[in-house]
Amino acid sequence: MTALHDIPSALSGPALVTALTGIGLGVGFLTGLFGIGGGIVITPMLNVLLGIPYSLAAGSSLSFALGASSAGWLRHMRLGNVEHKTTVALSVGAVCGAVLGGRLHLRLQSTLGEGPLTLVLHILFILTLLAVAWLTWRVPLKEHSGPSLLQRLPLPPRVTVHGDRERRVSLPGLLAAGLVVGVFGGLLGIGGGVLLVPILLLVVGLSVRQAVGTSLGVVLFLSLAGAITYGAQGQASLWIVAPLLIGSALGVQAGAWLCQKLHAQKIRRAFAVLALLVAACIAADFVAKWTKP
Repeated sequence: MTALHDIPSALSGPALVTALTGIGLGVGFLTGLFGIGGGIVITPMLNVLLGIPYSLAAGSSLSFALGASSAGWLRHMRLGNVEHKTTVALSVGAVCGAVLGGRLHLRLQSTLGEGPLTLVLHILFILTLLAVAWLTWRVPLKEHSGPSLLQRLPLPPRVTVHGDRERRVSLPGLLAAGLVVGVFGGLLGIGGGVLLVPILLLVVGLSVRQAVGTSLGVVLFLSLAGAITYGAQGQASLWIVAPLLIGSALGVQAGAWLCQKLHAQKIRRAFAVLALLVAACIAADFVAKWTKP
């Protein structure tokens, strides 16, 4: 694990810890308000705002997601909001994908160097955030009434999952979906919850509550695999993770309180605007780095 004084950043010492706690506070607020893990915001912001290299930001973000998702998953387990077969199948694919994605990230770092890798990941984050913003604004997240995509997929064997009703879905389809999310999460250093919830609703056919609870379980195992992959190469730091977790634990309470006060439509569209703002921030940093002599 990287020590505090060894973290390559625009800040150092107490100033860095304070900034990280502030980012954690903001991400915790977003988690409570929008129900996201925050990796899609944390990883690029650690790079753009604090100058932390993407590899260290990705490994630390996945370690943060590991701690943040575990508590949420256990709570949803007690509430009965987890579809266990789906969690297992997606997690198997996601763990394999996270290892592959993490290794691909580290290989790109050694091959391209930090500067070109930053530009490549900036582009990927911008495209992802734009897609998330569009989907969030245009497509309300609700139970899928008809046959789900994995029900229609003619690829046996099939397993029975229990969402709004019993569904027989393709097991290879579940594994493939987990693999894709895992590769994406491992490469970008995100838990993948922002991708998993729509997949569980529209592709698998779970209810909204089950989609949230099940996605947290998959994020837990995806983050564990990714954190180990990055941590084995020294690309994770407790000095980054701990302040993020402390700030997040405080911020999530305020976000959850505000969530109860706002209409669901306003919450969805506010998140879409947030995704666009983060994308614009990354785009500005991309232009600055691209045009830098």
